[in-house]
Amino acid sequence: MLSIVIITLILQQFYSTYQLETIQTALSSTVELACSLTNQNIESTNPAKIVWIRDDQADIVSLDSIITVRDHRLSILSMNNIDHQDRILRITNIEEQDHGLYRCIHGDITLNEIFLDVLVPPRIISHSPEHMRMTVREGNDVQFSCTATGHPTPSIIWHVNGLLKSDLVTMIEGKNESILILRNVSRFDAGRVDCSASNTLSTVNRQFLLYVKYKPIFTIPFQLFHFRLHDSATIICQVCSIPLPIIFDFFRPKQSDPISNGIKEKSDKFINQTCRQLTITIYLNDASLFGPYVCRARNSLGVNHAEFILKEIIQSTKRMKYITEHRPSITLSMITNLSSTLMINNENESSKRNIQLNNKIISQKNQSYKSSISILLLIILSFIMI
Repeated sequence: MLSIVIITLILQQFYSTYQLETIQTALSSTVELACSLTNQNIESTNPAKIVWIRDDQADIVSLDSIITVRDHRLSILSMNNIDHQDRILRITNIEEQDHGLYRCIHGDITLNEIFLDVLVPPRIISHSPEHMRMTVREGNDVQFSCTATGHPTPSIIWHVNGLLKSDLVTMIEGKNESILILRNVSRFDAGRVDCSASNTLSTVNRQFLLYVKYKPIFTIPFQLFHFRLHDSATIICQVCSIPLPIIFDFFRPKQSDPISNGIKEKSDKFINQTCRQLTITIYLNDASLFGPYVCRARNSLGVNHAEFILKEIIQSTKRMKYITEHRPSITLSMITNLSSTLMINNENESSKRNIQLNNKIISQKNQSYKSSISILLLIILSFIMI
């Protein structure tokens, strides 16, 4: 009895040397799960065959070298050597359902345990809207959703026209469903909405198109134009809206009919899918054609308009008259007075020069007189001394 216990313990120690192994593999690949029996003495005492079992399904996959399930992708590679026997379970064209725990056993002894981890790239299995297009009126809310599967579980992110919108996303636990809610949508939100699901293998994407309906929006380069009478005035008006306007024309204020008086040329063209441009040339041959105008457009959401004014340039003569009346004119009397003034000034200059000359002559005479006196005194003193 003791010997049987000892033998059992030895066998358990021998077969318990294996460790749980994890093998990661991708879809459509081929994997081989190894199993080896090394003690040949067991064959005489324990004739049980080597068996592969899939635990999660409780299926016996193979019995020794024979596959026991109907799956052409499975096969057993048998190798018998002197010191061991190998029964390798080979699985080709790996599928997602192959994921799980596989055990190789011999009788009641587990020879090997392998966890087959099948990596699955992300896949978006549902999305809303299904037709990939969404149209909403400006100012309303809009919602998009994506549900993705894969292993590892993919993460889902959203972009609107290339900008990350992580703060507007809600995740539904257990379904890996992501919901994007855009509130108070404006026409600038129109464009691409991208849902991307990613894991370690790859990234998949769904692209939605968002259309935002809005009333006509106008663009006029200037609101005040200056022209002269008989000039030709060319005015350009651009409007953008979704849907495009059914009415788009030039009007006078509070008038329901488009203008027709003075129209020389008129053209209407599409700039793109949402914008139109209207160009008119008015021949201003009458003063009544000056004044305010409106560029008006209407679509199914409403009506809008832009105002501009044609102002007449009037060349006034009042300023010239004022300058003429207040600016002194040069007459003959002014010329005479000016000549007299100049002559008087010349005479005064001549008198000043004469006085200066006389003073100089007198000064010279005084100097000569003084010199003569001095010579005479010297002569008298010389005689006295003799």
